[in-house]
Amino acid sequence: MPTRTLIPLAATLVALSSLPAQAVTPQLTPTPTACTPDEQVVFQCDIGARRVAVCASRGLGPQGGQLQYRYGRPAAVELAYPSADTPWRNVTRGGTLMFSGGGGAWLAFTRGEHRYVVYTAVGQGWGDKAGVVVERGGRRLAVLACTRPPVSDIGPDLFQRAGVPTLEEGFELP
Repeated sequence: MPTRTLIPLAATLVALSSLPAQAVTPQLTPTPTACTPDEQVVFQCDIGARRVAVCASRGLGPQGGQLQYRYGRPAAVELAYPSADTPWRNVTRGGTLMFSGGGGAWLAFTRGEHRYVVYTAVGQGWGDKAGVVVERGGRRLAVLACTRPPVSDIGPDLFQRAGVPTLEEGFELP
């Protein structure tokens, strides 16, 4: 490389090294799988390299706000449902599970023939369970267990506070 080319290159590198790191680093803002700082985490857990989250907008209540299911890698959402223009209460149901020595709760999002159900439960003899079940046409396609302890606010208090439609029957724990 000729000396003429190296001098401007060296000067550029010296100039860039004196700038703050934020000015040098491109500001990429991928949509996070986890909830944003403006949202409340209703449910979140890691499933291997991917993350499942249910996020609530500010102002979530019986008449307002939004719940959204998200799935994907931490840097890129693969599925976010429902969209902001879809009335989430039309596609979302919740419920509780009762067992001898335990119980749990679930939240399901229906998208066409598919249903995505996040759940948490604890039972005597088998301990804690949490994850997501993916169904199509009522048949289970996948059962993905959390690989780390989940964050969860799913349960009757959330259902009442947010106006989540509930079902007595509707989900069987894997």
